[in-house]
Amino acid sequence: LHETAKYIDAGKARVVFLAESCNEPAYKKLVQALCVEKNTPLVDVEDNKLLGEWAGLCKIDKDGHPRKVVGASCVCVTDFGDENTEAYTFLMGQLGKS
Repeated sequence: LHETAKYIDAGKARVVFLAESCNEPAYKKLVQALCVEKNTPLVDVEDNKLLGEWAGLCKIDKDGHPRKVVGASCVCVTDFGDENTEAYTFLMGQLGKS
């Protein structure tokens, strides 16, 4: 969370994902306030385990199912990589930036 807050404050975060199941309300308020201040899109995610899976904090078994998922309270994207992909287009559409 500390690293995410630093990236948001520095203006390097392109989009931030925050778990609704974060058990520390002060952290949530800090991240929400920084995102508003820096005009960074904020996406609420229901569960921290789901967010951890999205961030790759898990092992993938031979069948392609996630195992040993580590929860994450907050994740920020600093670089989208190739912006000519279907995934990028979908995300920008969801954020209302297409």
